[in-house]
Amino acid sequence: RMTEGRRCQVHLLDDRKLELLVQPKLLAKELLDLVASHFNLKEKEYFGIAFTDETGHLNWLQLDRRVLEHDFPKKSGPVVLYFCVRFYIESISYLKDNATIELFFLNAKSCIYKQ
Repeated sequence: RMTEGRRCQVHLLDDRKLELLVQPKLLAKELLDLVASHFNLKEKEYFGIAFTDETGHLNWLQLDRRVLEHDFPKKSGPVVLYFCVRFYIESISYLKDNATIELFFLNAKSCIYKQ
């Protein structure tokens, strides 16, 4: 039954959610590309896609692995994923692209609100 893929819900930094059917062969890198294209994001090397495990810890998808090979919590319904900043930089002046800067800002804002 692995042939039809799994429903995934990717939570984006602007509070939107992306509903996707992830095929078994899809690599995490390809999923990241797909999500990044929604923001016309060129500097995607700073971002990652993560899920929370049974204990509530954030786990990053490994980009060279298939999405569905990751050890997601065993529960019904769609797999819940989070698109967020994975690698921070000393200053946003290093960023070239407005889309990246906006996402860094949204990420910082969501970190503050979660405290």
